[in-house]
Amino acid sequence: MLNLLKDKPQRIVIVGDRRVSPDTMEEALRRVVSVAAATKLIWESEDEDEFSRNQLALERGGPEAAPYAAGLAAAIKTADVVFTHMSPLPAALLAEAASLKVILTNRGGLEHIDLEAASQRNIPVINVIRNAIPVAEFTLGLILSVTRNIAASHHLMRQGVWQRDYANAGFVASLYTLTVGLAGLGNVGIELARRLKALGAPLIAHEDWLDKERLAREGLADIELVPTLADLFRRSDVVSLHLRLTPDNAGMIDRKYFSLMKNTAYLINAARGGLINQGDLVAALRTGQIAGAALDVYDSEPLGAGGLAELDNVTLTPHIAGTTVDALGQSPYLLAQALEAVITKDATERIVNLARLRL
Repeated sequence: MLNLLKDKPQRIVIVGDRRVSPDTMEEALRRVVSVAAATKLIWESEDEDEFSRNQLALERGGPEAAPYAAGLAAAIKTADVVFTHMSPLPAALLAEAASLKVILTNRGGLEHIDLEAASQRNIPVINVIRNAIPVAEFTLGLILSVTRNIAASHHLMRQGVWQRDYANAGFVASLYTLTVGLAGLGNVGIELARRLKALGAPLIAHEDWLDKERLAREGLADIELVPTLADLFRRSDVVSLHLRLTPDNAGMIDRKYFSLMKNTAYLINAARGGLINQGDLVAALRTGQIAGAALDVYDSEPLGAGGLAELDNVTLTPHIAGTTVDALGQSPYLLAQALEAVITKDATERIVNLARLRL
């Protein structure tokens, strides 16, 4: 499959950005693709805040929600391969790609690519989960931080306050006594589950599209699966979100779900801010309906003053769960490995629109 990428020189278009260099992307791609000509572009943002705003817009609104890289409209007309990190590929742009054989992206999220348009044109889209382990590790850190008051006590210590009593003082507990509910068992959810299991935490999970064979391979076949998300929220001491954001589930985690949680339970979110109705969460935290929350993502970024930022039972971080030098720096090479497996072994695991292609 796609062996012509090695057999015949290809015209490649690479779109990097401030986080992943197009030079690195080109170097990785040349390891597996025969290159006739390479066009390198930058999806430019003036600063990190603008980049984050565009990323958030794409995650919520899809490939039409932010501009694509300058020069891409011209370059894509003759491209055989497009390799993008964050630059969007909307349907109108793909309609101009007369020769395009494959779309590559070195990230797990696919909101920046119009998958339906690519599938209609029979173009495979190949991605790589670059940061499942970093996000899982960070999420574990959030769980420990909010349940054991690590961040809160650090903040007070910096202000010269020696405080040993917190709002959750009556129910602070070791992790192995807390039932952790995983809303989603995709790549990040599985990596987190492996770590929580090693620490002895009781696990339950809800997943609509469950790969039971993969769970068995990962040593997680004994996770208790609950039939509904409501069951998960009702039973968990800690709920950790690992869901993709779609038009159907935007703002879904709202007062209905918070009302099901124990008043000693915590909500963790390092997935997508748009999953949560943030106003309802603030109300649940203020009234003590739930014990606390730890968040790395928000409905608007950067997070402004007021609301969540005023509460003392939350741990807040600035969308950094997946930002490690290994996750970003190695992602083009991981993508190249995935592409080589497609070319040489007919592997299909990373072809995200496989079911809609005519092979």
